[in-house]
Amino acid sequence: MKLSIAAVLFFLWAIPSQAKGVPFSKHLAAKFQVKACTTCHDFFEKDRGGLFFNSHEERTPETCVMCHERDVTGFKHEDDWFAMPGLYLSGMNAKETCKTMKKALHAQFKNDSLVARQIRKHLFEDPRVLWAIEGATPQSGKLPDEKEEKGLVKGGFTEWKAQVNAWIEGGMECE
Repeated sequence: MKLSIAAVLFFLWAIPSQAKGVPFSKHLAAKFQVKACTTCHDFFEKDRGGLFFNSHEERTPETCVMCHERDVTGFKHEDDWFAMPGLYLSGMNAKETCKTMKKALHAQFKNDSLVARQIRKHLFEDPRVLWAIEGATPQSGKLPDEKEEKGLVKGGFTEWKAQVNAWIEGGMECE
């Protein structure tokens, strides 16, 4: 009887601590700052050394797919390679990164369930994100001319998915 009361009390104590979740800063913030992510997100940011303003200057969207072709990226649609302008990440702290992601999703106008689905869709299915995660696809990190991006999200897709889910299930707090 005493053992079962202790088990119930432990269970009741553990529920709030699990519901609190994992803060964005614990695992995810640093992963959002790897070179594979920031290079794409900073692409159109002149003050951040975006590639559009140096090594890719004067290239058009039509010419990008000449180098970033399906054999290199593994993308079903070669034009999926592009990152949306205005979503730079480099140099942001955890709170800024988290808030920028939510702002891009217009999260303030949606319920948490919809925001969670949209975050999971982007972070688990988007070919650009998968390209940036070590071992997520056979083409992860591959670049034109047989080059490879070394600054990938470490730990693989299984770890990435577990950490993203822990943050989402904990309430997606930006702390």
